[in-house]
This record gives sequence, structure tokens and C-alpha cells, in this order.
Amino acid sequence: MTAAPLHVAVVAGYMPFFDEIMPPGYPRDRDDYGRAAAAAVGAVGRVSYLGLMADKAGGRAAGDRIAALAPDAVLLVPTMATPATYLWSAVAPNPGVPVVVWAAHETGTVSADYDMVDLCRHSQNVGALMVGNMLSRHGRPFSVVAGERDDPAVRAEVVGTVGAAAVAGRLKTARIGRLGGPLDGYANVDVDPEALRAAIGIEIVDVSLEEWSGALAAVGADDIERVLAAVRRHARLDDRGRPASVAAAARMAAALEATADRHGLAAGAINCRGAFGVEGAEHPSLACLAVTHLTSRGVPFACTGDLVTAIAMAIGRALGGAAFYCELDAIDTGRDAFLLSNTGEGDYGWAGEPPDCHVFATGADSGRRAEGCSVCQTLRPGPATMVGFSPRAGARGGFTLIAMEGETLERPDVALSVTSAWFRSDRRPMRQAFAAWAEAGATHHGCLSPGRLGDRLALVARHLGIDFARI
Repeated sequence: MTAAPLHVAVVAGYMPFFDEIMPPGYPRDRDDYGRAAAAAVGAVGRVSYLGLMADKAGGRAAGDRIAALAPDAVLLVPTMATPATYLWSAVAPNPGVPVVVWAAHETGTVSADYDMVDLCRHSQNVGALMVGNMLSRHGRPFSVVAGERDDPAVRAEVVGTVGAAAVAGRLKTARIGRLGGPLDGYANVDVDPEALRAAIGIEIVDVSLEEWSGALAAVGADDIERVLAAVRRHARLDDRGRPASVAAAARMAAALEATADRHGLAAGAINCRGAFGVEGAEHPSLACLAVTHLTSRGVPFACTGDLVTAIAMAIGRALGGAAFYCELDAIDTGRDAFLLSNTGEGDYGWAGEPPDCHVFATGADSGRRAEGCSVCQTLRPGPATMVGFSPRAGARGGFTLIAMEGETLERPDVALSVTSAWFRSDRRPMRQAFAAWAEAGATHHGCLSPGRLGDRLALVARHLGIDFARI
């Protein structure tokens, strides 16, 4: 299973009122303009261009198509001043779909011969304000980008903005798997499924132990070898003289993949420290390799039954391309950096070039003696963001998305056999960054993803209708 590409529907707007003064073929010219704007956001994923809306009937027809397509986000592109109801009619019947408005300018220059035809032709700002007002009147969150359509910087901004909206839209209909409850006493990683669904739309899917046992039993030798082949493509594999332990970990990875596929999961959390893992009756194993395998395929999984961090990972990986499940374990005051680590989970998307990743039969490497595999990899240095997600009293929608931007440094010289990394927050010193992170409501696990994602995370929170905190 891999995450399906994000899907964006693009609707262009037009105003026939001015046709009598405009050049021949002007409607077709504007339709071509809308198509070009749609092509400009192709990097987001799959794009469906729904055409030029020149009246309310066209807008309503586009609304019907949006309902049928169920895209993750809608991009509205007024190619000129467009009566508000033309575009509003397309999104009003689809209240759960995030909306981005692009005032895609055709030029950045106003010359001395700028006349009424030019004023009409370049009235994208007017069209954006028209539909933006309607969205605001109805309490609909939206984002706006203004700038020249063919400017690479503007295009990059639009792709980032639409991508963030689409991530939020995908999350609104997401199914998050839960295999086993949290570790004893770990109420801080749990979440009320009904509150989560009411606020965002996310559905928690509880996988029974009976179903999980059946999934493990159904794994064949070919499935195990397929998982191990994927490991060898990304990492050095070391069975440490215990091939059965490696095979057990690969079995769990194949079973988790099949379970995620069967339920259409976008992410999940597993507690492998009990009956769903090392205490399993037939195939005991840690889930570190399984978590790594699924996360690397775009379906992030957290450990210890940690649902809230699974959601943070789903967002962080969708925006940054990788998700390292970790803790802010210690602060090196001389270096002024956090030491990040975990108990053996990884994401091949975080590897540097060439990949420096080691998958090995574990012993006590994960903090307890257990069968299975652990992962140790080097996270590539560069911009990075810690992402947290949690219920919070008084927060909009009852939940908060938290971001702490900074950078990963060189690999730590420590004796840990699992992944560790130095992370230096923009907020300094680290002791103050830690206090701010805790005061924002973050739990003890988080997701580290590549890139400076704060602005896009803020957009995700806006479209989800929840609070956002930036450290």
C-alpha cells in the first residue's frame, strides 16, 4: 500500500458582461488561462480542470462534479472579475472541501496605454475579492495567493498553499488505525475518537486482536521476502545470526501493510509491547520494521498506541516527505541542540545520499529484550520541523497543531544503536524552546519532518478548523 496522490479540482471564473469590448475569442483565451493555472499546480498531485464558469448554472454543474470527484481541495481561479455566485455555486454544496483562491495575474506591469480592455483583462484581484467575500460570509476557511501566474516563486507558493489545503482535505476523511491501546498509563497519547471525528472528520478504526492474528497467519514466504527486498533497497540488513527474528519482523510488516490496505488507512498506531507484538501467541515481534515499512510507503505509523502522534506524522510526512517518530530526549547545552531518538523506528525517506540505514535483529536495543528488528539511520542535515498534535482545552475545535522549525545537524557520536539526531530549533536556547513546546501542549512523542513547514502547517490548521502554535 502507498498513499494515493493528492487530488485537486480547479475551477476558473469568467464574466461575459464585458464581452462586447473584449477581443474576439476572449472566452477561449480565458479558458486557456484557467487550464494554464491548473497545469501550474500539477506538482501537488492529480489535477482535474473543471472549466470556465460564466454563470450560476455552470457553477452548480461544477459543484456536482466536485461532489462526484471528491477532491482533497479546490482551487478557484478567477481569470478576471467574476460575479461571486459563479464560483461560490461550485464550492457551496461541498462544505468539507478546503478552498484556495489564486488571483493569477497575467502581468506585473501597468503601462501608459493601460485602457478599459486591460482593466477588465487584468481584474483577477477583483474576482478573488468577490468570491473571498462569499467564503467569509459563510464562515468557510480559505487561503489566497496573489501574483503573476508565470512567476516561478508565485507558482511555488501556490503549489505549497494548495498542497497544504489538500493535506487538510485528505485528513478530514482519513481513517486512522489503532492496533492495541496505549501503554499502561499513557493517557497523554490517546484521543477521544468521537471528539476527533466531530472536530476534524478523522475516523479511528480499531483492529481487533483476532483480525490481527489472522493477518499475521495469512502472511506467506513470498510476502516476507517482498518486505525484505524493500529493506535491502534502502538499508544494510543484519540478522546477527538470528534470521528467525528478522523473518518475524518482516511478517509483521507484511501483515500491517495488508491490514492498512484492507481498511484504507491513512496512518495508524500500534502497541507492539503487548499482545499485538512481543507477547503475541503465534508470531511475537517488535513492530519497528513494520512501522518503518508503512511510514516509508506514505502510511505513517506510530508506536505505543500513540494516535495523536500518528496524526502529526500523517501531516508532517505529507508536507515534508518523511516522518521520524521521536522524542526530545536531551539537551546538549554546549552544542545548544536537542538529541532526538526513539526505540528503533525509521523512515527511508529521511535517508541521506547515499542512504545510511541499518536494519538489524534487535536484542535490548529498543529498551527491552524482544524479538524483531530495529532501525538505525542517519537523518540528512538541513531544515526540519518538529510537528505535534494534541487535544487541548479551550483550543479551536478542541485540538492544536504545533510546529517548531529548525535544522538537523551532523549525526551524533553516541553509543545508541537506534536512530538519533541533533536538532537545533530556531527558538534559542533549547531549554526555552523546550519550555515553549511543552506549554503549547505537545505530548512526549513528536514527528520530525524535512523542511521549514511552519507556514504550511498553519494553513493545514486553518482548513481543519483547529488551533496552531508556532514555537
